[in-house]
Amino acid sequence: MTEIRRHRRIRKVNTKRAVAAAGVTVLGLVLGTGTAAAGVDNANSLVDFSGDRVEVSQGDTSINAVPPLDSSPLSREFFHNGYAEVQITGPNAADAKGTKLSFGYQLGYPIAITGATIQLNTPGLGFELEHSNNALLGLGGGTPPALALNANNRGELLGDFIPQQNFTFDLQPGGITDVPIVKDKSFDGPGARLRIAGIHGSVSGAIGQVTIRPYARAETDAGDIVMTYGAPVPL
Repeated sequence: MTEIRRHRRIRKVNTKRAVAAAGVTVLGLVLGTGTAAAGVDNANSLVDFSGDRVEVSQGDTSINAVPPLDSSPLSREFFHNGYAEVQITGPNAADAKGTKLSFGYQLGYPIAITGATIQLNTPGLGFELEHSNNALLGLGGGTPPALALNANNRGELLGDFIPQQNFTFDLQPGGITDVPIVKDKSFDGPGARLRIAGIHGSVSGAIGQVTIRPYARAETDAGDIVMTYGAPVPL
């Protein structure tokens, strides 16, 4: 009888340990998803000669491939939302001048017929500037902009919406084609973000698997360059 009770006590202790271990595992899973919730999908950085850290990142990326409206087996169609951002931190970050932000795609495919193209429509590109942890968004053209939203009235920065644009790029016979959307958008200060909403793209004349990869590029006034590449997405 005593032996049976002893086994029961051991079994209860082991059960408590198993429950505790399971609790630790669940906690680890919850903590592990914390970074993903921040919205940053990929990033890269460098430290320049002045000691400032320059980071370029992409986040909230959503590239959705959809059936092409023309139903052609040589066509692909997609929509893209997200953002590309530059952040400068360090002793001289607030005084940074002439930093450039670029954004675009690399498009890969085995073969393209003569006349193959990619067409892009960009109806929703916004540009935000950052200063002393506050952002100001300017709506409309001109300096100052037609409408300025300045958080906490600390400093004044100028931003604008990038006008709606339509692009057509010829595809090379095969390989990888670079497709720049925003090139060398200049800003002053410690940071800027390019908001991407509803970019519509269509590829025609490509044979075989088509894959798209977004990239973001930052270049400082001193000529330092840092790039980050998103995950390839099959179309």
